[in-house]
Amino acid sequence: MSDQKRKRVLVFEAHGDDMEFTSGGTIAQLADRGHEITLVVATDNDKGSFELTADELRAARDRELHGAAEMLGVRQVICLGYPDGELQEQAPLHVLRGQFMRIVREVKPDIVFTWDPFAPYEGHPDHRAVAMAASEAASFAHYPLYAPDQIEAGLEPHFVGEQWFFAKSPRDQNKFVDISDYIEKKIDALCRHESQMVLTVQELQMGLKASGLEVPGLTDRDAHDYREVIDQRGNVVIVVSPSEKLGQVVVPAQ
Repeated sequence: MSDQKRKRVLVFEAHGDDMEFTSGGTIAQLADRGHEITLVVATDNDKGSFELTADELRAARDRELHGAAEMLGVRQVICLGYPDGELQEQAPLHVLRGQFMRIVREVKPDIVFTWDPFAPYEGHPDHRAVAMAASEAASFAHYPLYAPDQIEAGLEPHFVGEQWFFAKSPRDQNKFVDISDYIEKKIDALCRHESQMVLTVQELQMGLKASGLEVPGLTDRDAHDYREVIDQRGNVVIVVSPSEKLGQVVVPAQ
């Protein structure tokens, strides 16, 4: 991308570590090449812990997401603060789409990253809610008759040229990004999300126990000693699905 103009990149995620797990290497590479990254986090991240209270977790994850974003080179972080796990109830599709569309019109991104709205086997309702709202907002922000109150308030319609989707279980992909030089930065950013890396190891251990399996180095590991486990998971490529809109490209979320 060094021979292309610098672009604005807007990432919509549900939780503070979604971007790092799925596309942290790609975002780090884009930022390193001079592209301007804005991150939108929809929820307050207050549910994912077996150890902390909701208030403790909310405070911890706020610190973690800003630290990881800074490490990856994200220019701006916007937190909407909806309750974790309740996005569909607290912000119905038309409400969240309107908020996202306003941000699109304010930031004026060339590229929007978000969860793939059509990926199979996505079990988290917050991921599904963000995926659909962000995709629709990016697809229709250039139409002045969508959310006309925003136009009347002085925001201009904006055409998003590219949408890049990430997914846990992708169907297809049409672009690959080599992040060999950014794997370590991705893993370092993931490890900034300490509460979630502890949770990741604990859930892996629960899965092993439920299946009656043992894995040396994992089954009896102290979950707070997570670096080696995350290093192994962080090197797994997660790919994305295609978009149908002319001019959009889809990359493996790495």
